[in-house]
Amino acid sequence: MILEQRLVKRANAALHCRETSLRLSDEGDELVLSRYIEHYSQEGVQWVESKHRVRVSALLKWMISHGESQTLSQDKEC
Repeated sequence: MILEQRLVKRANAALHCRETSLRLSDEGDELVLSRYIEHYSQEGVQWVESKHRVRVSALLKWMISHGESQTLSQDKEC
């Protein structure tokens, strides 16, 4: 899933491309956040890619302990 995609042309004719995406690992047990940046200028092309990984189980445990919980219930009369 692409979270952000940006293309900016600077006044000095430089071009800056940026993409941030989130995907499930091939094994299905980790979320992978990727950030890719390209910079085109008269001096040449520079690019950087970084990836951050977290186990899905660790993320769920963190969400349970740090997230805001809501409890819904419905009373039924028989």
